[in-house]
Amino acid sequence: MICAVGMAACLFAQETAHTRDYQVRRRSGEHVIEVSINRNPPVIGENLTRIKVLDGRGNCVRGAEVKVNYSMPPMPGMPPMNYTVRADASGDGYLAVMNLIMRGPWNIVITVRDRAKLGRVIFPIDVR
Repeated sequence: MICAVGMAACLFAQETAHTRDYQVRRRSGEHVIEVSINRNPPVIGENLTRIKVLDGRGNCVRGAEVKVNYSMPPMPGMPPMNYTVRADASGDGYLAVMNLIMRGPWNIVITVRDRAKLGRVIFPIDVR
């Protein structure tokens, strides 16, 4: 019995130690935009955001201008919060850090400008 409980505790600890990133994959025009946030769920403070932009053939798009906008709608007694950061090229994608300053619902907008093509994905997160 003690061994079974110990093994279950070890499995639970291993499972929680390897939680997956928060991930979103969306198509926008000719692009597929994959977003990965290093915390799931995202938390107050710095959250590393990895963005991969793929063309119609599945090839990584390099040299694009990528921006991350994160905003929280207005709440009673509080104005809306709205921040935009540039994602810098890194390997086969782009990196940005979102500094989420409050718990609750946030809207994320990833904008990609690749030559004359514009891509945009929107998704909500719940910061804890």
